[in-house]
Amino acid sequence: MMRELYSEQDLQNIQGQLKKRGIIMLIVSILFIGLLVATLLSDNHRENRPEALATVITMLLGFFLIFSWDLFIRPLRCYRKHLQAALHGRGHEVTVEFSRDDASSSVVDGVTFRDLIFLGDADKHGDRDRLFYWDAQLDTPPFKKGDRVLVRYYDRFMTGYQIL
Repeated sequence: MMRELYSEQDLQNIQGQLKKRGIIMLIVSILFIGLLVATLLSDNHRENRPEALATVITMLLGFFLIFSWDLFIRPLRCYRKHLQAALHGRGHEVTVEFSRDDASSSVVDGVTFRDLIFLGDADKHGDRDRLFYWDAQLDTPPFKKGDRVLVRYYDRFMTGYQIL
């Protein structure tokens, strides 16, 4: 029986996390903008000139937006894109023999994967090695050297498997 690696529930969870993080980012940004507006409104064009404070607040807002986007939003957007392709994209199946779990990991399109090497049919150069990517957030795959495995995948990303 084919074991699917992802479900619609996984996609919904990621979208929920993205929504929560987006709302938090929006609230904090609005607070920064409100502070900036209040600072600029306190300018009376004589004694109180808040240019330095307004500049610092603007820099902090920019730092917050760049930092929070890169650390909290972008990784989830990349993972959501991967899940959408895994669940709704064009998939393929192939029967291969498990060779080894390469110790290295790869970051592809912002998502971290483990490299798994399988032996398939020889290509035109006689090479039988087939590289598939296993999601690093999932548990270690249960394959042993020599296991024949039916792999469901898109591109090189595994979306399901069945040990034969």
